Amino acid sequence: MSHFNICAATRPYNPYNPYNREPDNSHNRDRVLDRVMVEKVDFAYFSQPDRQSLLMDINQLLLWIVCTSCVLNIIVGIRRASISDSAVYIRSWMLVSGLVLATTGVLYVLTPENAGWIGGGLWGLLILMPILGFRLMNQLAYQERFGAASRLGKLLCWLHPAQNWRQFAELLDTLEQLKQGSTTEATAIINRDKTTNRPLVRHTIATLYKMEARWQELREWIETSVSQTALENDPRLILYYLRALGEMGDLNRVLAQLDQFERILEHSDRGINQSQAYLFAFAFCGQKAQVVQLLTGPLAFYPNYIRQFWLATADWAAGDVEEARQQLLAISNRHTGLYRHAIEARLSQSPVNPDAVLTQYSQQILARLTLNLQHQVRYGSRERFLGSRAYTTWGIIGLNLIVFGLEIHFGGSENPQVLYKLGALVPEEVLDGAWWRLLTSTFLHFGFLHLLMNMLGLYILGPFVEYALSGWRYLLLYLSSGVGSMLVVSLATHFGYSEAQFVVGASGSVMGIVGATAAILLQGWRREKSRLASRRLRFILFIIAFQVIFDLSIPQVSFTGHTSGLIIGFFVGLLLYHK
Repeated sequence: MSHFNICAATRPYNPYNPYNREPDNSHNRDRVLDRVMVEKVDFAYFSQPDRQSLLMDINQLLLWIVCTSCVLNIIVGIRRASISDSAVYIRSWMLVSGLVLATTGVLYVLTPENAGWIGGGLWGLLILMPILGFRLMNQLAYQERFGAASRLGKLLCWLHPAQNWRQFAELLDTLEQLKQGSTTEATAIINRDKTTNRPLVRHTIATLYKMEARWQELREWIETSVSQTALENDPRLILYYLRALGEMGDLNRVLAQLDQFERILEHSDRGINQSQAYLFAFAFCGQKAQVVQLLTGPLAFYPNYIRQFWLATADWAAGDVEEARQQLLAISNRHTGLYRHAIEARLSQSPVNPDAVLTQYSQQILARLTLNLQHQVRYGSRERFLGSRAYTTWGIIGLNLIVFGLEIHFGGSENPQVLYKLGALVPEEVLDGAWWRLLTSTFLHFGFLHLLMNMLGLYILGPFVEYALSGWRYLLLYLSSGVGSMLVVSLATHFGYSEAQFVVGASGSVMGIVGATAAILLQGWRREKSRLASRRLRFILFIIAFQVIFDLSIPQVSFTGHTSGLIIGFFVGLLLYHK
């Protein structure tokens, strides 16, 4: 939400300005309109300094992002550097963050007007791109597209000093060769490095055992050659161990080990490792409904044949043997490289009946995992909420884009005359009866950057709230937060608590979504004691604190509008949310 504090009385009279004319005192409405138009034309007249001011605001925003991100990376790195297996990798991120932070600090001393732009560029190149690239590389590896993941890893090595990435790329090359049927090099790696404790070598050995379905050997190797400390510090190795136990039918031990290591898995790789462990437990215990929830939620990125494999595994364990057999054979015929051995091993054994072997303690663990999965679906699974089913969010974004197109068509999104004619908020006019401006102003934006930031926030935060509230409640929340925040700004200006004279933007609505998110997570923490809701609530509170500090430091940002939208969204969210 942007506002402009422009006082017409301080502007010089310009006889060449067609809007800067003496008002007709017999018509109050025309007098108000003329005075507002003087302000708008004078703003356009001084457009070059204002654009320079906008560039400085972007520079300051980038400084905030760079400094906050780098400091948090260093703090988190200090806390986690004690993990021996990850110490080198974590220190590499601390080194890069420190370098970007120090460079930005020096630039701020030498050329403060450019420090944010240059520092932001370094941050994007050396921190943001490697993080996103590494996540994509992991996702490709989960999908068993090892060749593509390896090529991406080799490119990322040029942007980040971590030696682990180069080693990981070499590992992926080896796995791709095995996927294509070349076992000579794989066997050599096992025989040569079987006793080593390097994490990447352990992953290679475990993956090779998995690909050849040598589950007994994998289990014995982990139990005899990997220390408990190394296992606790290596979430992926925990997954290999759980998979081996499940494939061998030791369901009670699967659940007991998952119960022991769940906190470690929960805090690694954005919870994906925890979701994979849940997939193993539910599939081997024949809980198909829970498997479907995982494969349509946090694990929806799995390719189709992997999803079919685990659905068939759940059918197999649930007793629908013939149907599962047909599905497994179909997968084996289409994907002989990766799953042929696992499917052959599965079909060569009789299914274990979970109802007959699970102890009461294991059944209690399984029930708790089911409850945790419901919390994950309700309060987490960010990838799921960014999907195409957020129709109301997409509709709102589309409407904002249409209105922005109208701004450009009628003379430009940074032209105050155009914004005024299309319905920008002018507090005095609102209180004189132009109440429609409370609504129209929430769909107007001053420039593309203003639009981009609000729509990005709506895209990221909106689907979660839409999923929790349903479409019409979510739309009611969005409109009430936007209109309500504009009304608060108008009243605050009228009573002298704000100087905003001209306000546009959807920020009040977006901040209302932030407030509603906090309300939903608070309900989950209080009513259901959800750890996930509690953790995400702390993150939302951090975002709110950061936003408050940012608003107070940027005079062109409406602190009153943002804060009122946040508060309105919180209480409306409390009223509308029903679990």
